[in-house]
Amino acid sequence: MRSRSINPDGAEITRLFEAHSDELLSFFARRTFDPQVAFDLLAESFAAAFEARAKCRASSAAELRGWLFGIAHNQLNLFYRDGFIERRALSKLAVDPIALSDESFERVERLTDLAAARERLAGALAELSPEHREVLQLRVVEERSYGDVAECLAVSEQVVRARVSRALRNLRTVINRSELDLEGVLDHA
Repeated sequence: MRSRSINPDGAEITRLFEAHSDELLSFFARRTFDPQVAFDLLAESFAAAFEARAKCRASSAAELRGWLFGIAHNQLNLFYRDGFIERRALSKLAVDPIALSDESFERVERLTDLAAARERLAGALAELSPEHREVLQLRVVEERSYGDVAECLAVSEQVVRARVSRALRNLRTVINRSELDLEGVLDHA
């Protein structure tokens, strides 16, 4: 027989925040490499958890944590899916999102050791061929469309898609070989 579900109220959401906010902040920062984005995703996740609290079917603290991390994972997926569109819209409107204070930014950097992760990622990228680095720079870093990258490289869009796929596969191989915790970055490129 299944235990009674926990439907977290506002106080329970606060307890979840106190118990898991640093862990979730690290989760986001290690996947986005951006403390500001990590902080925003943390806030969005807890707002979504509060809104969805009546639908929670957790019956233990572990299940409640899993429910919260499921929401966080969904928020990260939304960021990757919608983030490019949102950033483009904000730049067109000349609107800047509220920025973290220097102290908060540094706290996230320390908590997640982003400097070391960036360094390891740079090392992994250095192991790729120049062709693969270039296509990742244009498509992933600069967020250009496949068509734009194809035009820039004077190749077909299909060739660009294949190169990006191979480059990400090769980068994943280098990362796995180095046992880096950068998988979240590659999953949404």
